[in-house]
Amino acid sequence: MQKESLTAQAIEQFKGGLFCSEAILQVFNEELNLGLNDAAIRMATGFGAGLGASKCSCGSITGAVLVLSALKGRTKKEESVDEVFALTQELHDEFKKRYKATCCRVLTRPVKWGEPEHHQYCEQFVGGAVEILVDILERGNKEKELGEPGSIYRSRS
Repeated sequence: MQKESLTAQAIEQFKGGLFCSEAILQVFNEELNLGLNDAAIRMATGFGAGLGASKCSCGSITGAVLVLSALKGRTKKEESVDEVFALTQELHDEFKKRYKATCCRVLTRPVKWGEPEHHQYCEQFVGGAVEILVDILERGNKEKELGEPGSIYRSRS
């Protein structure tokens, strides 16, 4: 996986009018062959602008969590949530460490909401979430190569 390329693609999707959550899910759906249909992709829309424009949880994080959940989530209550929860917590903690917050309202405090500089300012969060997600995914793949628990993602053919 090319971190720089995926980051650039997600930022371009974001610049093109998608919400951060939508951009991240779209890029990784293609990169990882997740097989998500349009209905599944549309589920990312409500996470935009901090959960439906409430400016709460940053859509860059929620978009990345959707990717992790598509890879490691469950469909039956008997299935374990341990791995996806651990990976999601790692994503959250690294994002918070890097940006000092995960709340959209707090992250965007230095800019006026809705102005062009607001959108430009948020590109760093889209890019940062992609970088963190790629690091998590690549680490999981390296563990598989070393004979540790299964690969965290399915690479494109």
